[in-house]
Amino acid sequence: MASITSWHRLEPQTGDAEVATGASARLADPLWLLARQWQVGEFQGEDGGSPIVARWRGRVTELRRRWLGPIPPNTQVQAPRFDPADVPLECLVERQPLPPIGSGADGLRDAVEHGAQFLRFLAAQPTTGDYASEFRRLYSVPPLTAAERVGVDRNALDYADLVADRALDGRRLRRALGGAGGPVLDPSLGVQQGDRAEVLLACSTWQQWLASLVSQPVAGGDDGRTAWQPDRLEYSFSLASRLNDDRFGERTLSAERYDDGTLDWYSFDLNGEVNLGTAADAPGEIVTRTVVPAPVTYRGMPAARFWEFEDAVLDVGALRPGATDLGQLLTIGTIGGFGNDWFVLPIELPVGSLVTSRSLVVTDTFGVRSLHRPNGDISIATGRAHWHMYEFAMPVDSADAFGVPITNLFYLAPTLVQPQQGEPLEEVVLLRDETANLAWAIERRLESPLGDGIDVTTGDLEPDLPDVSPQGDVPRYRLATDVPAHWIPLLPVRVGNEVRLARAALRGASGPVVSRSRVLHDPDAPDRRLLLPEEEVPREGAVVRRAYQAARSADGRLHVWIGHRNAVGRGEGSSGLRFDHLNE
Repeated sequence: MASITSWHRLEPQTGDAEVATGASARLADPLWLLARQWQVGEFQGEDGGSPIVARWRGRVTELRRRWLGPIPPNTQVQAPRFDPADVPLECLVERQPLPPIGSGADGLRDAVEHGAQFLRFLAAQPTTGDYASEFRRLYSVPPLTAAERVGVDRNALDYADLVADRALDGRRLRRALGGAGGPVLDPSLGVQQGDRAEVLLACSTWQQWLASLVSQPVAGGDDGRTAWQPDRLEYSFSLASRLNDDRFGERTLSAERYDDGTLDWYSFDLNGEVNLGTAADAPGEIVTRTVVPAPVTYRGMPAARFWEFEDAVLDVGALRPGATDLGQLLTIGTIGGFGNDWFVLPIELPVGSLVTSRSLVVTDTFGVRSLHRPNGDISIATGRAHWHMYEFAMPVDSADAFGVPITNLFYLAPTLVQPQQGEPLEEVVLLRDETANLAWAIERRLESPLGDGIDVTTGDLEPDLPDVSPQGDVPRYRLATDVPAHWIPLLPVRVGNEVRLARAALRGASGPVVSRSRVLHDPDAPDRRLLLPEEEVPREGAVVRRAYQAARSADGRLHVWIGHRNAVGRGEGSSGLRFDHLNE
């Protein structure tokens, strides 16, 4: 008669505090255990072989085409090329142009530091005379005029007064030396003919040093396109390469909603609606790798031998997952029942490459060779659903939440470990105000003329509320109360079939409130309206920061750029704005 008794895992446990009972591993009837092993087929050894050699074959290509900004469906363009080993992908996508060279207090601190660095380059040259005083005399920092002092914070004014007529102004020197034609020396500097080559070398070295400080978009490149979308407050770009031998073998990866600073393979979707012009590019090459499989190990893994001491960091038997915690249940079942059956194949691939697998041949200790086809291969007619957790998706409609899963495609993204982020130069908080039935863009931090981020909410954090009328006075009627100057109202407007949030005007203003941050206001396009989609200001709010980023690429080079970060806010807020208010 068949038995109805079954078990998933036997785990011996004793109530005695001593470990001698369990460590002795007493067997009342070892012959019965051997018979049970023979009965259930454990002596057949069908799966007793361990893999010793694995040969993987696949096609590998590097993504060499890029397109900054969104690209409409059914579009065919000739995207520019790029070298993934030259600039990190995050830097290439996020970098923003520096503000233009100004005057007065704008960029004054950088101008003084750049001038001091030029004097160091000049001092390193073997010249017969000292020309530092002549450069400092001709290109010194001029004092601020009365018009230039208007609207400048106290720290910037003190700094400008300190360095006026004392320090070398790098802005003036940069304009005087010229650009692509090579540095031009003013005759009033009095440079001797024998020292002219050394002084010109110091000038050209200084110009190259300036160009390498901060990574910026190439002037005139990409036809003026940028990955940063000011209306969406996020980045959008696409990468492409030719993967197959046929002319229709292009694979385009699009990242339409990248904003958190972590760029990896899951940031992309496969875009089958566009073509970036890779038909003339070389297809990917067939790569074969023969490696030795290594067992998968982790901290707290159950020991394979009975009397082996285990790491007590994880007690699998003490885990109590919920009934709906499928991920933890699968993990416990895998490490408890098949923990020693998992192997990893160390395959080295070039960073920034797109990979598709073709075959995997595994040879075990008995000499048996097994061919494994890629997951989702059409030649595997199992009739079962495939595992789609670590796969790309190809949305067929913009409203699709997930899209069609794409099997057998892997992108080894050149992800930076962790870029260093400086103090925010600008910080804008987007929130909803249900009391006033408005949305607000609060400019909490703005970039000062010295290049620092200053908190503009100091002393003006809370909105100004109306005073209560003294007892016995006539009540005063107010059309609307006041709000701080850095609170920018956003009102819904209809643009086509969408609802957008546009800058509005407060009481007594002749037009919409003007924003002072580069996050909300593009100085290169001052006439462009700010039209935020309504979903960009959710109920939990959003915080957009603009700051310097720094990271080293795989070859050790330092890259510095200015980028944006979009994070979740802290919920709704209240501006204190009230309409038709009567002070009693």
